[in-house]
Amino acid sequence: MIFDKEKAKDIAASYCINDEERALIPSFAEVCGFLSEFPSELSWKTKKDNPIKPDPNTDEGLNILASKYFESYRRSDFPAEPSTVPDEMVSVIMEQAYGYTAEECKRIKLEHQYSMCAENCVGNLLECYINSKLSESHWNWCCGEFVRAVDFIGRNEKNEWIALQIKNRDNSENSSSSAIRDGTRIQKWYRSFSKDTKKGRPSFTRWDKLPPLMQGYGLNEEDFKSFVTSYISKEKAKK
Repeated sequence: MIFDKEKAKDIAASYCINDEERALIPSFAEVCGFLSEFPSELSWKTKKDNPIKPDPNTDEGLNILASKYFESYRRSDFPAEPSTVPDEMVSVIMEQAYGYTAEECKRIKLEHQYSMCAENCVGNLLECYINSKLSESHWNWCCGEFVRAVDFIGRNEKNEWIALQIKNRDNSENSSSSAIRDGTRIQKWYRSFSKDTKKGRPSFTRWDKLPPLMQGYGLNEEDFKSFVTSYISKEKAKK
C-alpha cells in the first residue's frame, strides 16, 4: 500500500480537541510518512493478543499511531510525587561520613527525591520547548516515542530526511540508543554538560551548537527557562 498523507492528516484531526493539537497535524503526517519509508524505525511494544505493529499505510495503523501521538502530547510533565522508599542506610552513612543529624538526613532525602522527580521532567520539557519554537518550520516532532531513538525529523535542502535525537545532558544517552544512531541518518544534540572538566568553557549549555537547520529560531537557555516556568505554573494551577 502507498502512504496517503492527506488521509493521515484527516485521521489526526479526528483526535484533536483544541487548536494546539491541530497545529501538530502536519508533524504527525510527516512522522507517519517517514515511518512508511523506513518501517524498521518504528519502535513499538507488541502484545500477545496483538503481535502486529501498526502500519502507517493503513487506516487502522494511522488510528493507533494518532491515538498514541496525541495521548502523549496531553500527558502532563509536572513532576510526580516521590514513590520510592529511601534506604535508611544512606542516613547512617551521611551521619557518620559528613556529620549530618538524623533530622537533617530526613530533610535531605526528601529534597533529593523531589530533585530526582524534577530532573525526570527536564528531557520531555526540552522537547516541548523545541517544538514550540520549530512547529512552523520544516522540523516535525516525533511525539509519542514510537520512532526509534529519534525526537525530530525534517528535510535538508536536498529534500533528504534528517533525524535528530535530543538529549538533556551529555551522559543521558544509553548504549542502545547510541548503537541505533551510529551509522544511520540520525544526528545528536544535547543541551548541557554533566561535568565541568574543560577549563575556560564559555557556557554550561550548548545552544550555540544546535544543528545548522535548527539555528535561527531563537532557541536559547533563558527562553527555555521562561518556557519551563510558565509550563509548570499552568500545570500547578490545574492540581
